[in-house]
This record gives sequence, C-alpha cells and structure tokens, in this order.
Amino acid sequence: MRQRTTIGFLIKQINNGYEKEFTNRLRALGITSSQCEVLDFLFTCSQEEITPRDVERALNLKNPTVTGLLKRLDEKGFILSVPSNKDKRCKNIYLTEKAYDIQKRMEMNRKKLDKMLTIGMSKKETAALEKMLEKVLYNIAEP
Repeated sequence: MRQRTTIGFLIKQINNGYEKEFTNRLRALGITSSQCEVLDFLFTCSQEEITPRDVERALNLKNPTVTGLLKRLDEKGFILSVPSNKDKRCKNIYLTEKAYDIQKRMEMNRKKLDKMLTIGMSKKETAALEKMLEKVLYNIAEP
C-alpha cells in the first residue's frame, strides 16, 4: 500500500524539479533561475531607482543572497550597479542591453516549462490549479 505524501513534500519536490529544469534551460543564456528571478523583477519594476534593498523585499531574500546575485549579474554584464545621486552609500541597479537581449528567450523558456507542468490538464484544471496555488502561497506568506 502506498504511503500518503504530504502537500508540503509535494510542493518541495515540484520546486526542486522546476528549479533544475529551468536552470538547465537558462544555461544557454548564461544565467541561473535565481538570476532570472532578479532580472524579471527588474524588468517589471516601475520604480525609476531600484536598490538592492528593493530586490531583497520584493523577492523575500536576505542581503548576502541578493549581494551575490547582483554581483554575478554585474560580472556577466546584465546589470550596472551605480552609486545613487541622492545617497552615495546606496547603489541603484540598471539593466543593460545584454539583459534586454535575453528577456524574450527567458520568458519563452518559462512558458515552455509552465506548459510542460500542465500536460494532460484542461484549461479549466490549469486555472483551478493556479487559483489553489495562489491560496497556498497566501497562506504561507509572512503577515
């Protein structure tokens, strides 16, 4: 008889598989899934000046993690980190042309992976899954 698997375990296993597959797909672009997440935030952020602290808050990451991600993205030429005009202790982060060059391919990889995740599901089932996962995320989010 099969042992019942917990929801948390299933979510963790799905996340592990997703991260591995997404990183494999992004390897050709020279980035990891974590770096892609930072770039996505920067692409969609409407703020004129974005600081590392903004990235920390938006992605719920710790300072050392964000510092490392931004350093590697800077080294690879995807971002520029420039001292703020308002406060020289702070740095503003700007996307480079190189980042914009891979934006569509990043999105295409994500869409292909999402499609793979929902193979065998109807549009109605996929919509229901999204709704349930949003509830789970809401339930686990910090107040």
